Amino acid sequence: MAMQFLKRGHQVVINGRNSEGVESMVRELKDKGFDVSGEAGDIFNPETHKRLTDNAVSTFGKIDIWINNAGIPQTNILFHELTDDEIEKLVSANVTGMMYGSKAALNFFKEQGYGKLFNMEGFGSDGRIMKKLSLYGTSKRAVNYFTKAVSKEVDEKTIQIGALNPGMVRTDFIKDSMHTGSKEEQAKTKRVFDILGEDVVTVTEFLVNKILKSQKQYDKINYLTLPRFLPKLIKLIFVN
Repeated sequence: MAMQFLKRGHQVVINGRNSEGVESMVRELKDKGFDVSGEAGDIFNPETHKRLTDNAVSTFGKIDIWINNAGIPQTNILFHELTDDEIEKLVSANVTGMMYGSKAALNFFKEQGYGKLFNMEGFGSDGRIMKKLSLYGTSKRAVNYFTKAVSKEVDEKTIQIGALNPGMVRTDFIKDSMHTGSKEEQAKTKRVFDILGEDVVTVTEFLVNKILKSQKQYDKINYLTLPRFLPKLIKLIFVN
């Protein structure tokens, strides 16, 4: 998504947990001629969001769009088999971190007078349930509710709040979570991924275009609409 914004001439501040990774990505993008900055830090630390805000303002003078995209997947096992540490980390990243980011963005936008805030949803945000995704799905359902609820609390017409639903995208995020369970389960997951998975560039290009055009005070941007999903579903049923 950062690349899609940069290609359209926008300035971007990126975030990641690993400082070396963030610095490497910033150098790579700057070498390509893009106007970009970066700030490392865990999103479940409120100080990270303050540094992100300060970085954006000191570097570029304002913030037009804030996107809470960071999150982690669930290990492909049943809920009662998850460790307490994994439960805490996933909720901290997918829910608490998203809330801290939203709070930082909204406080800044209220002072600035305008801005767009978008939170990234995922499987479970619409209420669908799947075994071995109970924790992840619950976290994304929380994102859905939270984003809608907060949008009702913002009176300023110049501040927009929305949710992004990319569907299943071919990223390491999903690939890494596929290497658990029995060989039969992994093979089945791979078949589903191969059919339902979408190319990163295709999805991010769609989402960024929609974000830039959005004028609604609350907006839900879905990539995997019914016309896109039905052919995939038919193929999935046929293959399986």
